[in-house]
Amino acid sequence: MIRIGVLAASRIAEKAVVAQVANVDGVEISAVGARDAGRAADAAARWGAAHSYGSYRELVESEHVDAVYIGTPATLHRPWTLEALAAGKHVLCEKPLAANAADAEVMAGAAESTGLVAMEAFHWRYHPYAQQIKDVITSGEIGDVRRIESRFDIGSGGIAEGDIRWQYELGGGALMDLGCYPIQFVRWAAGDDPEVVSASAVCPNDDGVDGQLEAELAWPSLGASGRIHTSMIADFDGAENDLVVTGTNGTLTAVNPLAPQNGASLTVETGDGVRTEEVAESATYLHQMEAFVDAIANGTPFPTTMRDGVTNMAIIDACYQAAGLDPRPSLR
Repeated sequence: MIRIGVLAASRIAEKAVVAQVANVDGVEISAVGARDAGRAADAAARWGAAHSYGSYRELVESEHVDAVYIGTPATLHRPWTLEALAAGKHVLCEKPLAANAADAEVMAGAAESTGLVAMEAFHWRYHPYAQQIKDVITSGEIGDVRRIESRFDIGSGGIAEGDIRWQYELGGGALMDLGCYPIQFVRWAAGDDPEVVSASAVCPNDDGVDGQLEAELAWPSLGASGRIHTSMIADFDGAENDLVVTGTNGTLTAVNPLAPQNGASLTVETGDGVRTEEVAESATYLHQMEAFVDAIANGTPFPTTMRDGVTNMAIIDACYQAAGLDPRPSLR
């Protein structure tokens, strides 16, 4: 039995990890650690964990924990991933992997030196929908790829003013919290990493935290261009994300590659007409948990390594710099 300790009793932890373990053999939630002992105990009681700790360090050092899920703000990912790896624990770390690419590089190096499983929690990548999208592109049905665009926008009422995603020192910003997904979407579609050509951002509070960011991209190796767009201040209710890949023979449109369990569609339009493919409604988080357990138990390779996370963070940093903003700061 793989015993997971949840580091930070965060909102995402229940959906991403706690709700999934009941449906995956060989894994359980054994402990919760928080900066407040009462909060940790309350979460442990709700989630059926036998142990709770009033500090993160107690959790990572616990003899009752084999693997640690890190659900803190991004700035705290580096120190607690390093602590967990040093304690001999496997790690499932929330996205974005770190505050910046330099922090991510340190994390990747530590993971590689230990040989432990260290996975970035980009859950969408483990759903069959991801391969379904890639299969259409590589089949040649839409021809040679010429343009790749992706967006993830949330309406302005969706993220409250005091939310940590508006706090620069904690790794806040639309690109960090939301735009990290479109960057992964376009990288996956292209099978290569883009150059950042230009970018622009809107910072509603004039504090370096982007409420919205758009970047123009290029893949010289493919002769293709692209764009990512992300917003926490979009002029609509709810959230929207998609991926559009245009080739010499047609266009693929994938709606909601992020969370197909909430509804998704895959449409291919060519000179032969328009067709759609059904998309499985299983939870992305379930597939991610299955992959995490499989990697620990059987040594099965997985795609969202910390080394891959370094690349994603480097593109995030480049987008910020192209928009005239600083990457998020490392924890001091």
